[in-house]
Amino acid sequence: MRARWHRAPPRSYRQREGRHVSGDIRGAKRKLPLPTLMYRLGLGEHAKKSARCPFHDDAQNSFSVWQNNGAWFWKCFVGCGKGDKINFLESHKSISRSDATKLFLEMAGVNGCAPQPTKRSETSSNTAFNWHACVEAVNEKHLERLAKWRGYSIEFCSWLKRSRLVGLYDNCIAFPVHDRSGNVVAVHYRLKDGSWRYYPVGAKVGPLVIGELVAGEPVHVFESQWDAFAFLDVSGERSGVVVTRGASNGSLAAGLIPESSTAYVWTQNDAAGDKWQRDVCVNTKATVKRVKIPAPHKDLNDWTRAGATADDLLKAIMNAEVIREAEKSWIDALNESVVTSSELRDLELVPRKKLLGDWFCEGDLGFIFAFRGVGKTWLALTIAQALSTGGKLGDWQARAPVKVLYVDGEMPPDLMRNRCAGLEAINVNLEFLNHEILFERTGKVLNITNPDVQRAITQRCVNSSTKVLILDNLSTLASGMRENEADSWELVNPWLLELRRRKIAVVIVHHAGRSGEMRGTSKREDNVFWIIALDDTKKNADDKRGARFISRFTKPSRNTQQEVPTYEWHLVIDEASGIVTISHKQAQTADVFRRLIEDGVTECNQIAQEMKVSSATVSRFAKKAIDAGWLRKVKREYVLAEGEK
Repeated sequence: MRARWHRAPPRSYRQREGRHVSGDIRGAKRKLPLPTLMYRLGLGEHAKKSARCPFHDDAQNSFSVWQNNGAWFWKCFVGCGKGDKINFLESHKSISRSDATKLFLEMAGVNGCAPQPTKRSETSSNTAFNWHACVEAVNEKHLERLAKWRGYSIEFCSWLKRSRLVGLYDNCIAFPVHDRSGNVVAVHYRLKDGSWRYYPVGAKVGPLVIGELVAGEPVHVFESQWDAFAFLDVSGERSGVVVTRGASNGSLAAGLIPESSTAYVWTQNDAAGDKWQRDVCVNTKATVKRVKIPAPHKDLNDWTRAGATADDLLKAIMNAEVIREAEKSWIDALNESVVTSSELRDLELVPRKKLLGDWFCEGDLGFIFAFRGVGKTWLALTIAQALSTGGKLGDWQARAPVKVLYVDGEMPPDLMRNRCAGLEAINVNLEFLNHEILFERTGKVLNITNPDVQRAITQRCVNSSTKVLILDNLSTLASGMRENEADSWELVNPWLLELRRRKIAVVIVHHAGRSGEMRGTSKREDNVFWIIALDDTKKNADDKRGARFISRFTKPSRNTQQEVPTYEWHLVIDEASGIVTISHKQAQTADVFRRLIEDGVTECNQIAQEMKVSSATVSRFAKKAIDAGWLRKVKREYVLAEGEK
């Protein structure tokens, strides 16, 4: 006798004769949970805690299915109804309570009726074939040839015919394709040359589901029906099986596997099988385990033909590797994550590593902003060079070399290459994603507001162990974002927070507005660790070569209690060698004071806010400047004296 591992055969009605009807209902409810009932009605995608209602045109998730003390319930919060499984059938079928009760008992296999997973129609006025005729065309010789060809038992092949899972179409072996209501709407048949076709032509590809997919019980997922049939034949199982019909159709498992079940994927031993496995994992919320088929066997059918027994398959299942954990419900996630203050005190936390100086740590989000042409890209690039080499930028020492991805949305690649060469920033840790190279090679245009682009960049950073992502600049990389609207920032804010949770630091290069402040909504500053502003000093310098600017923190770094000094930088490219020399010095506060007034920040309280000092300190700076003759005060504003502009 073949082993049946996961469920006992349903008892016949005769074993339940004499029971009271209420006992039948209780037994039926235990046997047919609400999620399973909904799957059998073709409404599986609605069988979750938050879903769109199947009874009205639902633009929002207003429908919920949940379990309480072992009983299942549903409710539409708009008002379509609520209740148990029988109430659901009343609403879905528009029938009376008594008729719904009778139908529920029949679907559960109670009241003298064998359980029927779905009411499957085998003929359709919309199709040019008759599945019943296809099944009847299969004779004993066909079954014998199938058994010999695939290594199945003749008893199992006979079961396939009795279950109407195999037929002949155009004298070719064929399998049914069902719609979501369980009706046979097409055939999937194999030509003599080994290729596969669907009829009618253009029929939508659908998975082959064998038996019931019961919440909480195992589901076995296969790429090929041959592997699925081998499993059913050797194990003795007759239910809980999904076949996606090909390596490119792993996504067809979406919505089929109950979240509380464990999906066992019987992955074939090739590259296509690995991709199929990834697609299955992406498209289910259940726990997924991979059952390993031993080499040199290419797939399960190959293994069973070589002699694999029910015990071999059971052992493989017991040793299956978890490749995807089930997605937790929110209540489970909260129960697992809420900690008391005492637990928080004793919790072992991995401190974030410092990357550059004391002010830049892993997982930071920071901004560098200035007017056009001041030197934003120069500073971002020199920071990238120091981080990727473990070197030093001015007084800021990198703690260790780290991977940096520089996403460039503006610069021509030849100019960026020259700057890298001049800075001696050519190393394996510094990578560039340049907008022109991307377009020339793929025809794609960078836009970080696109979720697909966000996911691709995140995956690239994770796969390459990138620790710092530099986005240069926000205006060119975030097409369609309305800078002054706070809600528009939500196009990228969740992504930036995800990168933080992955401990990937992000530096965003941005422009200053006419006021000298960072352009756009202030909402983007809410979760920022630090902001660096650059002030142009070239126009008042004797040496006007290269880039000259002052760097100052308009939002002090959260990573240190110490004030980060303001520096004046000068970067010059040697015309003969192309080498870039960098000089720096701490900027005097009077220099910063003057640069702010030159940039249009003229009132005492505004200057105090920018410099992070008191208004009294600004007044002292102003008095010294007035005494020196280069500043005067007009009402509430400071203005440069004539001849000083």
